[in-house]
Amino acid sequence: MTPAQAGLRLDRVDAALPGVGGRRRAGEAVASGKVDVDGVTAPPEDAGRPLPAGARVTVRWDRPGTSNALARARRGLGDLALLHEDRSLVAVDKPAGLLTDAASRHQSLDRDTLVKRLRAYLRVQGDALHVVHRIDRDTSGVVLVARTEAAALRLAAEFRTHRPERVYLAVVHGLLDPPEGKWEDGMAWDGRRLLQVPAATGRRGAVLARASYRTLRTFAGRASLLEVRLETGRRNQIRLHLQLRGHPLLGERLYLPGDWEAPSLVAPRQALHARRLAVRHPDDGRLVAFEAPVPADLASLLEDLARLDARATRPVTPSR
Repeated sequence: MTPAQAGLRLDRVDAALPGVGGRRRAGEAVASGKVDVDGVTAPPEDAGRPLPAGARVTVRWDRPGTSNALARARRGLGDLALLHEDRSLVAVDKPAGLLTDAASRHQSLDRDTLVKRLRAYLRVQGDALHVVHRIDRDTSGVVLVARTEAAALRLAAEFRTHRPERVYLAVVHGLLDPPEGKWEDGMAWDGRRLLQVPAATGRRGAVLARASYRTLRTFAGRASLLEVRLETGRRNQIRLHLQLRGHPLLGERLYLPGDWEAPSLVAPRQALHARRLAVRHPDDGRLVAFEAPVPADLASLLEDLARLDARATRPVTPSR
């Protein structure tokens, strides 16, 4: 692009390229994955994005997998938002309520999952899908998949050694004391009950799960917003850490202290969001990070808690 085009929308810059011939065709090229910005395929939602000075825009009309079938597959992603794509990786923002993957081949036939949606999207581009990690159905946020077996093997090794940076936001009951620190708990997966349970680390199948946390905000002495960084990555790990300390997630239904009474603070689902994931790229080892914005349901919950806090801290005007 020329210096004079800096700040223009992608579709306008695209329309000015030789052989494109107008905004309508330019928009179709972006929608079908034929447009690259600095060597990376631009997702359809970037058509209206302003471009910085020096950005390199190219169009590949003959790119495999950029047909109408791909446009249909993109629509099939529904509310599964693409955060990043390249030849080896896809990072997505998974909505709460969507399974990452089905537990069995039989379930995969009739259950809507992230894997089912993404597999259809990648298949029309000639790529496979390899799951490298998961988050709970009712947890929102970043999920990463590999497009090649080689990338999957390198990423699996990263997750096995707990190298990725995994940051979560959690809204919990009560105030933690101290407001920041580390959690270390022995735990094991109970396949019969499908729960993570406390377990001595010497027991067969038990592992030591570790995480650090810090309180970002408190609400009227009744709830807290935490940032949690996983040092290990066990299924339901954060939820069990919180249960053991008597501060379950708002909206939690499984991992509750034994003497827990129905709280007055409620949430439509467990208030846990996978905010950030950073890994070494399997192609060249550079650090890449993906972030998912706070979803609307958690943003609404935090606004409600902020109003509760404002009412609780409002000074009382003495009556005359």
